[in-house]
Amino acid sequence: SACRLCIMRNLPSVLARTLTSGTSASPELLTMSEVRSKLRDLVGASTNWRDHVQAMQERKGLRTLLAKRQEDLPPRRMKDSYLEVILPLGSQPEIREKYLNVHNSVRFGRILEDLDSLGVLICYTHTKQEMQQKSPLSIVTALVDKINLCQKIIHPDCDIKFTGNVSWVGKTSMEVKMHMLQLHDGQYNPVLDATFVMVARDPENKRPAFVNPLIPESPEEEEIFKQGELNKLKRIEFSTASLLKMAPTAEERNIVHDIFLNTLDTRQEGEG
Repeated sequence: SACRLCIMRNLPSVLARTLTSGTSASPELLTMSEVRSKLRDLVGASTNWRDHVQAMQERKGLRTLLAKRQEDLPPRRMKDSYLEVILPLGSQPEIREKYLNVHNSVRFGRILEDLDSLGVLICYTHTKQEMQQKSPLSIVTALVDKINLCQKIIHPDCDIKFTGNVSWVGKTSMEVKMHMLQLHDGQYNPVLDATFVMVARDPENKRPAFVNPLIPESPEEEEIFKQGELNKLKRIEFSTASLLKMAPTAEERNIVHDIFLNTLDTRQEGEG
């Protein structure tokens, strides 16, 4: 219904207020470079190839820290993984240059890279073990489930803010909802909403690994969690109906045949 659609559209802003309310301090505001630095620290990666190879060898020893069952992991709240990240395109021109294309507009591919990095860090924040600096999990992006654009124009000279948190959790997978806003006329306005699905693997990225369960704390969070479960069911249904697993239906074959007939040039019939 129209009422339900209105409620769903307002959930991101309602949830953001819910996640940041009742806390003694505002969430830490990171820069995108700090996001990537934190990711390197969590997995022990290095920009130097030799150090990176050694770090990946050392990660094998983290296998003993993996949970044997999901029930052994402490449940987390949505606010536990909530992050805010600033991209100062307006106040730091040197960063702006990395995001511009030849048309003097923002490269959308670079924005997708930032969303991907943020989504992974949000999942690591959800699964963080207090006494462990490096995570035993290898968290990778399974798919970009949905991106909704609220504005067609991304201004190349105005600051951008990303927010996001884990919105649904399975046994070894997590759904992350992220929002991008841009500063214009003194306030941040919505630009896009994105939903990514991440999966957790062991330190060598060979087998699935359990992640912390998620506990919704409010009606708004319950609604978002239920939507995450529906999204999972839709993905399963879509995968089951894939052409790799199921032959086309009679209706689909007729559609393809009609398309084929419409591509024929009848003027060439009989030539030869």
